[in-house]
Amino acid sequence: MKITANSKDFEIQEALTVAEFITRMALNPARCVVELNSAALRFEQFKNITLKDGDNLEIMQVVAGG
Repeated sequence: MKITANSKDFEIQEALTVAEFITRMALNPARCVVELNSAALRFEQFKNITLKDGDNLEIMQVVAGG
């Protein structure tokens, strides 16, 4: 299955949730803001939405600083 995340193409072999994909990208899902196919997702949705062939993700990591 092919998906696009942050303008890069990825080939994934098994169905993954948004949270699982973010974790595989070495990011913390709790610190990310995500759009799936141009629709903003709430954090609570990450573990319930399974990615499908052709999906387009935009993942932004929230960084706090001082």
